[in-house]
Amino acid sequence: MRTNRRWFRIGLILLVLPLVFALYAMANGDDDCKETKYRWDIIKVTSNPPTVNAGGFASAIASDGSKITITGHGTFEPREPDEVTGGGTWTTFAPGGKTVTGHGTYTVRQLVRFDVAPGVMTPGTVDNIPGAKGDLTDNRAGLMFVKIAYSDGSKGVLVFSCGLDRSPASIFEGVTASKGYTDYWNSVPGLTVFHILSQEEKHD
Repeated sequence: MRTNRRWFRIGLILLVLPLVFALYAMANGDDDCKETKYRWDIIKVTSNPPTVNAGGFASAIASDGSKITITGHGTFEPREPDEVTGGGTWTTFAPGGKTVTGHGTYTVRQLVRFDVAPGVMTPGTVDNIPGAKGDLTDNRAGLMFVKIAYSDGSKGVLVFSCGLDRSPASIFEGVTASKGYTDYWNSVPGLTVFHILSQEEKHD
């Protein structure tokens, strides 16, 4: 009898586990259960009421004090690393942040990684991001790495991070970037956001 009960429990666990994993996936990531297309934006926010608009900028600093400032937006699909669009402008500055040492545009080439994070947009916020439909439930916090190509021929990686209300304190808000051999690793707080543009059921 003990053996029968033991195998019954094991069988029950095996039946329940897939459901547990499915529920966990639904709670911790949009793309685990659906094909999801996201938009990312460096934003600017005005107040009374808080209003999110495209067209902001963010900066990061290298070890010698030199700085890069970028603008931009784009789209990506987590399950399709090459299905990316977008880019923006870049400007680099000598240590001290006043003397411009270069400027141009950059293009996103490939998604390296994206992880959704906990967090919600502040209730009452007006969302003017194109294509976002103004639905605050489509906003997401998270961390994205993409390969980028600069207009001067150099290449690098853009790290794009967004924290919202109730996001963990470990999430920084803004960007870091590499350009050739220079790593602008020290983020100057900027404003960023992810939006879900569309979702479709997976057909594996």
